[in-house]
Order: sequence, then C-alpha cells, then structure tokens
Amino acid sequence: MKTYLISQVSEMYHLPTTTLRYYEDLGLLYDIPRKGNRRAYTQQHLDRLGSICCFKNTGMTLSELQTLFSYSEHGGDLDKIVNLLDQHCQEVDEQLTLLKQNQQHIKRKLHFYQDIRTAEQTKTPLPDWDNYRSKTFH
Repeated sequence: MKTYLISQVSEMYHLPTTTLRYYEDLGLLYDIPRKGNRRAYTQQHLDRLGSICCFKNTGMTLSELQTLFSYSEHGGDLDKIVNLLDQHCQEVDEQLTLLKQNQQHIKRKLHFYQDIRTAEQTKTPLPDWDNYRSKTFH
C-alpha cells in the first residue's frame, strides 16, 4: 500500500502541515499510521482530505464538517446530516448564481474596455457604457 509523508500531502493539497495536524486534532483526519516518527497517509486519508477540501472550499465550517463526518465515525443523526448537506447545497447554489452574475458583469466591462482600446487605436468614437449594461457575453 502506497503511503505519503505529511510534507507530500501538504504539497498535494496546498495546505500547511499545521493545518493537517489541526484536522487530526479535530478528528477530521484520524487513524493515520506512523512509520517510525512520521505520519504515513494512505489513499483513504487522501480521499477524506479531498472531501474536507471540497466542503471547506464551498464554505462549510469545521464544526459542520465534524457533524458531517460524525455519522461515519460514530453513527449519528442522519436527519441532521441530510439537513446540513441540503442547506449547504442551497448555499452553494446561491454562491454559483452570484458568481455567474459577477462573471457577466466582468465580461461586460472586459468587452467595454476592449472596445475603448479599439476605438482609440482606430480613432473612432468611444463606446457608451449604457450599450453594455444589459448585454450578455459568452
């Protein structure tokens, strides 16, 4: 079975080693065997860390992660976990909607300023922002 040192895992996931140790302290990562003095992360740990990163990157708190993972470790209230995941999914949907709106605004600005540059280079009239306000760019 392939194992990974904490420094390798830190590099793979772009996390400081202190964060990995903190996740252990919180019980999010557990049962990490040792080879001598060193932690030996397995694929199972990497899979778990991938889930942790996914949920953290989408705004889940460490406390919520502990609740989420409590079932697999100790059994627990499935209704609470389902509600947590449902709520988190709704929050991610809202984030995605806002991100798409922001992206569209950025694209409008990008096209507007590109058109200003073109107008200056070709000595033609500058564009009017009002013509970009409601445009959709892909």
